[in-house]
Amino acid sequence: MYPYLEIFWTKLYMTGIWIVVACFVFLITVYVLSKKYHQEFIKFFNWLPWLLICIYLSGLYFTFFFDGGIIPTSFGIFSPYWYNFSLVGMLLAAFILILIFLSQFRRNETKKIWIDILFFWFVNALIVLWVFLVLWDNFVWKTYNWALHVTALVPDSALVKYWWVYPIWIFLSLWALAINLIITILKLILKKSGVGLLWFILLFILLMVILPFWNYPAHGVMSVFWMFTLDINYYVLIFLIIFCLFSYKKLKKPC
Repeated sequence: MYPYLEIFWTKLYMTGIWIVVACFVFLITVYVLSKKYHQEFIKFFNWLPWLLICIYLSGLYFTFFFDGGIIPTSFGIFSPYWYNFSLVGMLLAAFILILIFLSQFRRNETKKIWIDILFFWFVNALIVLWVFLVLWDNFVWKTYNWALHVTALVPDSALVKYWWVYPIWIFLSLWALAINLIITILKLILKKSGVGLLWFILLFILLMVILPFWNYPAHGVMSVFWMFTLDINYYVLIFLIIFCLFSYKKLKKPC
């Protein structure tokens, strides 16, 4: 749509702008909530660089791997220029790093508090997502000819060849806002922590719903009952949903 801003002959890409904004929202949310729930923000702050680096490297490596590579022969595959980040790589890296971070806490109650803090970080970053992700070109959605759509605003936008596409990120952001309110109300009613896991389950389900509208190279494709087509993205999301369900049940037990 409008993939970049040009300021003083310098192109600032919307993808990069959103990453900076998301990190800013991330830090503010975690800092405020860690103070509110009497948690040590410094523990998370020290762990954060590992999370960001691993998500970055894993997202780019999995794109390289799915393109047929195994061992990189140069550091060029880790260039962020085209933002070729694999959803599978980013999800798996975040999943493993969050497990490592939570493993340092022995009490289930502390783990549940941090799960809620991480949930509110993610959902707050997702709410501001639509401003930039509707505009960028790195995730191109399938063509759509009805009233509500997005289209290219500059000639070198990737959307030129698709004309009109689904404005999926707007719906994702509105969904994030709705779930934020629902989980906040649940916390007030139930007066307990750990309900953030319910949001992550709903988020993964939503991602599975919107995958058919996304133009992306599918790998490990399999047909189910001659009606549904699944690929590696679905397999990872199903695994994460099952894991969150078991974790939610397990964290109910006092420890």
